Amino acid sequence: MFESWLFSPSRKGWVAKNKEREETCVFCEIARGNEKIPQRVLYRDESVMVLMNIYPYNTGHLLVVPTKHVENLEELEEGEHVKLWECVRKSVILLKEALKPVGFNIGINIGKVAGASIKHLHVHVVPRFETDFGFMEVTAGTKVVPADMEELFRELKKRANRIFTVRDSK
Repeated sequence: MFESWLFSPSRKGWVAKNKEREETCVFCEIARGNEKIPQRVLYRDESVMVLMNIYPYNTGHLLVVPTKHVENLEELEEGEHVKLWECVRKSVILLKEALKPVGFNIGINIGKVAGASIKHLHVHVVPRFETDFGFMEVTAGTKVVPADMEELFRELKKRANRIFTVRDSK
């Protein structure tokens, strides 16, 4: 039935904590400032935060997350909706400037059957590069992230402070 499988051993700990995840929303804990939760916050204000994904699909994988707990788009107020998508736009600007990707996957998984592993609305912003389908991905099913995560976080954070806090001129 299935011709291929995608294995991600780095996510094993995350999957094993399924029961704990259902009881505690990791994004709400980050929004509350719980430092016990592993996190790389690039930007945060009263309604939205931009995080580096702790389990990235690719180098520079960001998450744009409302700070209030919502599971669906229609639960956002108009201003929150606008702010969420403005931060998605600025995330693309940030990644283009810092990493020079040639494309992006931008998406939302709503509901368990759609692939949502966290019951809190969030937008994935995944930069794509010419070299994404290398030897390891094709033959071993393993994604190689050729970046030191802490170094990348520091570089993105420095740029994010400028990009997310400057208002666009209209």
